[in-house]
Amino acid sequence: MSKKILISSVMAISTIVFGANYLVSKPVNAVELLDNQKAFENALRLTRAAATFSDRNSSSAKYQFTIEVPEDAGEALKSVKITQKENSDTVVFQADQSKASLGNSLAGNNIPLATVGGESQPGETTVVFDTPVEPGNTVTISVKPKQNPSVDGVYLFGVTAYPTGENSPGLYLGSGRIHITE
Repeated sequence: MSKKILISSVMAISTIVFGANYLVSKPVNAVELLDNQKAFENALRLTRAAATFSDRNSSSAKYQFTIEVPEDAGEALKSVKITQKENSDTVVFQADQSKASLGNSLAGNNIPLATVGGESQPGETTVVFDTPVEPGNTVTISVKPKQNPSVDGVYLFGVTAYPTGENSPGLYLGSGRIHITE
């Protein structure tokens, strides 16, 4: 192999390697849709759903939902909608008792909420963060029902995450399971 061909081959390989490296390390941008809408690049994860008290009719219970916003989400988390799936009893949320904090529990740094509620139906609530939760963080949201359902069983709550942007489509993260017992 001639010296000229060998040098050309080495230069081509290093261009490919450095070019690929540049593409991988380039920051991820959010998906921009029409009319200032945005979408997440990669899925967020609902990692936990739990009740502080699981007794029927308990008025002390709070439901906690923990969400991971991955580094490569591409967009910050602006709000979360929690919707109870149809069951034998429906909860009514107390919007003024909702809280959020960074981390896997409510012991972390509190996150100010811009608004809570806004739903016309029992079993639904939306939590809007004053400052969006940036990628690479985990957030725990606590919502308070007036009381737990009067019928024991498993209650499902659908969790949908919304990025910043006007009227951006939500990303359904799945259902959190809350067990109500006797």
